[in-house]
Amino acid sequence: MSDAETNAQSADAQPAARESKRRPAVDLDRMTVQELTALRDAAEAKRLEKLEGAKNEVLAETREKLAQLGLSLEAVLPALASTGQGGRSGQGRKRRSDAGQPLPVRYRGPNGEPWSGRGRMPKWLQALEAEGRTRKEFQVSEEA
Repeated sequence: MSDAETNAQSADAQPAARESKRRPAVDLDRMTVQELTALRDAAEAKRLEKLEGAKNEVLAETREKLAQLGLSLEAVLPALASTGQGGRSGQGRKRRSDAGQPLPVRYRGPNGEPWSGRGRMPKWLQALEAEGRTRKEFQVSEEA
């Protein structure tokens, strides 16, 4: 057989092979809700298993390459040493020291409404500024 005939036969066989791969081995339309749920759960468990295996494989390869250089993964990524594997300590941003504490009142409205000066401007102050009054008029003196 010539190379052209071999290529033609393998080209004809490829679409059939692709079609058989595309067709699901299970008829989803005939499955009950419980069977579909079990299938989904089994597929997710298998996906997580394969993902974990792939992560471990990449980690082992990386450790091996670093060992060839005389380094360790913990030396290259110091965050791993303190948190185990994962890279993030889970702390995120540092919390403000005054977080959760009541803020001092910096402005007080004509009816005694307080505002710390942070966040959205209160409606009473918006209305008074729209009338032409200034924010300084309502500023609380620091002595009080």
